[in-house]
Amino acid sequence: GPAFLVLDNFRAILKYNNSSSYALGVSLLSERFNGAGLISGTWPKDDLPLSRTERIELQNLLSAQNYDAGTADGIIGANTRKAIRSAQQSFGWPADGYPTHKLLEGLRNR
Repeated sequence: GPAFLVLDNFRAILKYNNSSSYALGVSLLSERFNGAGLISGTWPKDDLPLSRTERIELQNLLSAQNYDAGTADGIIGANTRKAIRSAQQSFGWPADGYPTHKLLEGLRNR
């Protein structure tokens, strides 16, 4: 997915409304008011979501490789996202915390 550099203004918006979506929307709108161009890119058509079974396997693999993913319940919560980010960093990938088939395969093959 897209990556955005967030600085102090973004954090200030989060203090007003602690929603990442809200803060991103306000930030992008303010950039447009200042003359910034549109954000565009291609939609990742091949990036299908993991099934519940795959999410549970991902959590088990993360925990087995010393990333604390919490309970293997198929729910991608805060602990799992933190573990995913750590694993992504270890692969040298952008650490967005998003559970992907690429990450699942990487952990299977480790």
